[in-house]
Amino acid sequence: CGLYYALVPLASEAALDDLAVNPNAPPLIDSRAGLVDKECWLYFYIRTGSKAVRTRMFCHEAGSWVEDVATGSAAGPLACHLAPIDAAFTQGSSRRAIIHVRSTRRESERVVVGGSVVRVAEGWWRLPSAAGSGA
Repeated sequence: CGLYYALVPLASEAALDDLAVNPNAPPLIDSRAGLVDKECWLYFYIRTGSKAVRTRMFCHEAGSWVEDVATGSAAGPLACHLAPIDAAFTQGSSRRAIIHVRSTRRESERVVVGGSVVRVAEGWWRLPSAAGSGA
């Protein structure tokens, strides 16, 4: 699936809500046989119904652990793990995103992950000119 996730089931929504990650902790490295020192991100979840799952995802970026409030790249592997499933994953703690997933069986080569997006900002990047930089 690309990125490496530790899929971590929790016992209750309260446990999910109470999660706190030390932002200064070092990244998790998965060095099991066949893997060569890949960073592993954390995807915590609890099934809240037959068609509902609550999740939170933490990743190590720019030297710090942060929470990602909506990530389809983690929802896909979890959908495979929980297959068969057709559900809404509600991800995040304060701002919650809803990610729709469907996987018919674990051996399936196809997982459907979807949702909608809302523009929250717009901007422009100005890149320095390559002229005179010696490049």
